[in-house]
Amino acid sequence: MQTLQQGVVTVGGIQCEWVPGTMNQVKVRLPGNDVQVSLEQLQKIAGIDAVHELYLKGLISLPLNSKLREAFDKV
Repeated sequence: MQTLQQGVVTVGGIQCEWVPGTMNQVKVRLPGNDVQVSLEQLQKIAGIDAVHELYLKGLISLPLNSKLREAFDKV
């Protein structure tokens, strides 16, 4: 299972999923480390469309670019 998740991160960029047991915390899997952000922080960084998709699917992949990587590294 871990191998599959790592493959998603490599192929899809940044993977975001809910922190189990929460309704407003998101685990962000970056290449090399994971960070936890609030839903509001995710919306500011990735936009409202990412939040809507997360609600619908429970797991989203964002393209890895320098702007997103820098924003999540500052959190």
